[in-house]
Amino acid sequence: MKIIIVGGGSVGISLVGQLQNEGHDITVIDSSSRVIEQISNTYDVIGYVGNGATLDVLRSVGVESCDLLIATADSDELNLLCCLASHKLGAKHTIARVRNPEYAGQLYELKDDFGLSMTINPERAAAAEIARVLRFPSATSVEIFARGRAELVSCRVPSGNVLVGMRLSELFAKLGITVLICAAERGGEVFIPGGNFVINEGDNLYITGAPRDIAKAFKKAGLYSKTVKSVMITGAGTITHYLADELSGYNIDIKIIEKDKNRAEAMAKTLPKAVVLHGDASDHELLSEEGIEKTDAFVALTGLDEGNILSALYAKRKDVHKVIVKVTSDNLFSMFKGKELETIVSPKLVTINEILRYVRALAASDSDKNVLSLYKIVGGKVEVLEFEAGEDMTELVNTPLSVLKLKKNVLVACIVRNGKALVPKGSDSIMPGDSVLVVTANQRIVSLEDILAE
Repeated sequence: MKIIIVGGGSVGISLVGQLQNEGHDITVIDSSSRVIEQISNTYDVIGYVGNGATLDVLRSVGVESCDLLIATADSDELNLLCCLASHKLGAKHTIARVRNPEYAGQLYELKDDFGLSMTINPERAAAAEIARVLRFPSATSVEIFARGRAELVSCRVPSGNVLVGMRLSELFAKLGITVLICAAERGGEVFIPGGNFVINEGDNLYITGAPRDIAKAFKKAGLYSKTVKSVMITGAGTITHYLADELSGYNIDIKIIEKDKNRAEAMAKTLPKAVVLHGDASDHELLSEEGIEKTDAFVALTGLDEGNILSALYAKRKDVHKVIVKVTSDNLFSMFKGKELETIVSPKLVTINEILRYVRALAASDSDKNVLSLYKIVGGKVEVLEFEAGEDMTELVNTPLSVLKLKKNVLVACIVRNGKALVPKGSDSIMPGDSVLVVTANQRIVSLEDILAE
């Protein structure tokens, strides 16, 4: 696809690298000649110095023939104006990064007028990711498919767990587990496991199924932890506001600690149900005095990465069951992810992943109209694709899965039919109209029929 990216900041540069690797034709617009020179020297893309919201600049880079324009400049208003102008000039799709919460309601009403295919608010998206994990504290991440009817949940197998040493083929007979382990990560290596795969201590498992069935499986496997009833949050920023709003309907006691007195007072006014304290989260004595040992979850959301990490590590030492930390530095993220701190959230990475999911699904749908969504997990090593089965797929539909010959490292992980998520067995068949979740590694799948071996 021909993609134009407006804004050469950290998000824009990361998107350039990812999208170029996936074979797209990229043009980058930025007002800084230094930024454009740096990007042009690093990547095989077209760089253009200018204001991406002006018609002359957009015409100069051929926006009228582009498949997608992504506006990630620092200014919300510039991003919105850029998408509006691009839409008027003929761009097929546009995405805008918009941070100001005051625009949220207006964008819903003005989406068509601005020609917006998608908007992404990094802070709201990060808060939503944190809230999903807090509602399922046994998981390190939770992804939603088929409009919430199916989930993909990751978890790490602890020492001494009943799953250690067990083959996947034994899960139902020994534990009555009906969900599907569709991927596993072990020591940096990724597996699309078959029935003979043996679970080891420390494996990071990716599990698909209906939300209720996944919760039951976690309980039977001894992985389930108690529901979060109390959470301590450090930092009274935008993410905290969105997170508290997300959690307000779940009867969770919220305590917020903020170093800046004015921000603490402002947060207390906007969140009357939360307890907001003026204090320094780096003071571990304060955290103890406020009951960190008794809280179910601890979320570090201040603007300082190092402070977030230190307070999160302290919470781990105090045996807080669920600890979540916000980190913006890529180096610190990779240094701590999956080690001392299992659940780390980066607003930048959340934004990039949301945009990439849209782009990948859009690219796939150009070649086949039954693609509903496309995700990448395990650091991009595994793809999870959601397809709609068509009546014309005669080689695929109405045939038991045990009869179908699938490509290596391809797994039919879940079938959603009439609103219900089914973990497929060999005797099950894909039916026309089904939503089908396919997990694959090292295979290019752009159509549901591509899962078949030649």
